[in-house]
Amino acid sequence: MVHTQHGHLQQAIKMNGVFVQLTVEDFQNLLNRNDNLVVVVSKTGLFSTHHLHLTSYKGLVFYCKAKEPLSILSKHETLHAKAVSLPVQF
Repeated sequence: MVHTQHGHLQQAIKMNGVFVQLTVEDFQNLLNRNDNLVVVVSKTGLFSTHHLHLTSYKGLVFYCKAKEPLSILSKHETLHAKAVSLPVQF
């Protein structure tokens, strides 16, 4: 049974990738150290609005939540999404 659950977890990771939550500062540092990243930005929240920021780097998806939208440098492409669905808890 444990082996089967582990197999399902591995399959889910392969299908969805690995999602890494960063602090706002660490996310900004990742953007500042690299060029030509695609950054997806979306508003989330029912009772309070947060701004979700995501980017892919070296096969991992990095994201952060911020109370205000981050300043994204023009060296990156910014995509504004109506909604984002992630296989992680916020």
